[in-house]
Amino acid sequence: MVALVHRTIGCQLKAVCFPTQIFLTNKRGYPALSKTHQVLFSEMLRRVGRTIRVLVEGPSAHTIQGNAGGGTACLPYLQYIRHMRQRTEITRILDSAEASLEEAYLDHLQRPLQPLGDHLEFGTYETFEKDPVKYDQYEKAISLALRDNLTGVQDKVVNILIAGAGRGPLVTSTINAIKNIQGVASSVTFRVYAIEKNPSAVVYLQSLARHDVHWKGLVQVIHSDMRNISSEALSIQRADIVVSELLGSFGDNELSPECLDGLHETGVVKESTIYIPCHYTSYIAPVSSLRLYSEARAQAYFPNSPSDGLDSAPMGNLKVMETPYVVRTHAACQTHMEQACWEFFHPSTSATRERTAHVEFKSDKTNGAGAGSGYGPVDQAIISMAQASGKTCAESLTIHGFLGTFTAILYTSNKDESTVVLSTCPANYSVGMFSWFPLYFPLKEPLFIPAGGNVSVSIWRRTEESKVWYEWGAQVFLGDQPHGCSAIHNPNGRSYHVRL
Repeated sequence: MVALVHRTIGCQLKAVCFPTQIFLTNKRGYPALSKTHQVLFSEMLRRVGRTIRVLVEGPSAHTIQGNAGGGTACLPYLQYIRHMRQRTEITRILDSAEASLEEAYLDHLQRPLQPLGDHLEFGTYETFEKDPVKYDQYEKAISLALRDNLTGVQDKVVNILIAGAGRGPLVTSTINAIKNIQGVASSVTFRVYAIEKNPSAVVYLQSLARHDVHWKGLVQVIHSDMRNISSEALSIQRADIVVSELLGSFGDNELSPECLDGLHETGVVKESTIYIPCHYTSYIAPVSSLRLYSEARAQAYFPNSPSDGLDSAPMGNLKVMETPYVVRTHAACQTHMEQACWEFFHPSTSATRERTAHVEFKSDKTNGAGAGSGYGPVDQAIISMAQASGKTCAESLTIHGFLGTFTAILYTSNKDESTVVLSTCPANYSVGMFSWFPLYFPLKEPLFIPAGGNVSVSIWRRTEESKVWYEWGAQVFLGDQPHGCSAIHNPNGRSYHVRL
């Protein structure tokens, strides 16, 4: 049954109705749901409790003493529903600070950032800086790198380069790591270089470097595109550690490989330079969501260039269905566990930044129930319940696109193999982190998967001198026989690309 609830949420579930006849009677004579109904309703509340309506239908089936039943004698049913809503496992999800922050983003499609073509607004920086997990993990990674490479070292100047400093949260993490490091000789000194191309962010960084007591004398701000920086900017020094937060929702979709490889080619780094992050992997999974599909189609009426206002031509049906979107998935059903597409290492071990992946998703009798909407950690209890249903194969379903996520290894210790990780994959999710939402790759036409069918997803990362883009498509198989396929979306970057 939990698998059915999971699939139903992807069908844009708006309300759930409880006939009064299905309520049992508790020891005090009041209505209560059976254990099975409680589990199913709790799962609905955890998943879509912020948007779903709950109805109680029919005349009272219980005899309530006095006026406790209200005018219709149905008040105890509503009180019971409210009681379930106030359970700790529900309020922990629906009433948290994180839930309040992300409520405006639920199923709201956002075009991905153009990090090299556009400058971020301060509001965007401010949202990212509120993440309680990401910068703690960065500080741990920097601390491990310093400990591993400076223990027993004397009379050394350590140059730390922050590539894409924004408003300085990574600089703060670096300073904290330096202050708290132990076992390093006092003759070891540090220099931190904050590289940023956004003029308004540079002014903010320069103010901190002049006036903040922790920054003053330690941090030097450099206004430059990291791909064009010269060794003179670092006073002929070369970086020992490069720290960056250039990852996008799909890992590489905000051009982290192009930026860091470009930095490597400028000559301001060494062969031994430590990169944080040093490795990241992109993942993809099918998703069933009428809400995301309809939201994507609705984008066709939006202006192609928002800055042109009403004079801008609309985006049109083709372009909007060949554009990936950043979205906090909510009324969605990830139908299979995500699988890896490709990976990048820094320093780079590959001569090309193009990638190709063909990933096959086998029939899953749980229909991916444990992965929920594709955002947040896997629920092992839900998986266990779905697997215990006795079904031998998955039910038929319809997919409306794919969700892209990533896992990044910030640093792996060469002393004790400690690893610091950031992940948006449900199977390995960094709980409490909200800097990244999944990247939704829509399908122009929904793709039907029959019971027991498999789906094979193909995705390509293409590059040219001035742009990077993705192409994607899927094919359905029943046994060894093809059963259906989609078109290849966004060929040659005709509808969407990221500017270099």
